[in-house]
Amino acid sequence: MSMLIDRIIKDHEHLTRLLVCLDREISKYKEGATRRPRLSVIIDALDYLHNYPDSFHHPLESRLLAKLRPRITDSELREKLEVIEDQHVEINQLTNNLIDRFQSIQNDQIVPIDALLADYQRYAELQINHLKLENTCMIPAMKALLTEEDVAAVTSALNGNPDPLFGAHLWDSYENLYQFVIGTEKEQIAV
Repeated sequence: MSMLIDRIIKDHEHLTRLLVCLDREISKYKEGATRRPRLSVIIDALDYLHNYPDSFHHPLESRLLAKLRPRITDSELREKLEVIEDQHVEINQLTNNLIDRFQSIQNDQIVPIDALLADYQRYAELQINHLKLENTCMIPAMKALLTEEDVAAVTSALNGNPDPLFGAHLWDSYENLYQFVIGTEKEQIAV
């Protein structure tokens, strides 16, 4: 059972790594920044943050939550799990909005930077709070209440989608993004 839950935990670590790197890149849009943001990397990061979680990570969590819900007697925990599911929808919408806005910049359309930065800040805060909520509520509940049979049923329903950025095989479309993450992390260590 722990292999599937370990996958969720590892995904959360990877998503957090990418969000930290993305924050640094987007901060270059702020007044007084000494370096220009790399728009293609921002768009690739948002693409990954949209596609991988929506195609694999969130469906995995939702399937496990469906198995978990009938066993939850604590109303506060039940409410928090509902918040998590609602956040999946909100994160999807905000990610799509940000992708559209950054693609508009890429297409030389005028986008108010202050509004863009405010929208990104809202998105980043939601992502971080969402991951924290899952780590503190959902994962412990899954570890405590799911059975081997529950996890086996969910595992067989999924087709083992590998992580295209942090998995064993890096997708060509995310090569530049991977190099960006590694480079950004090296810069942070050097500082």
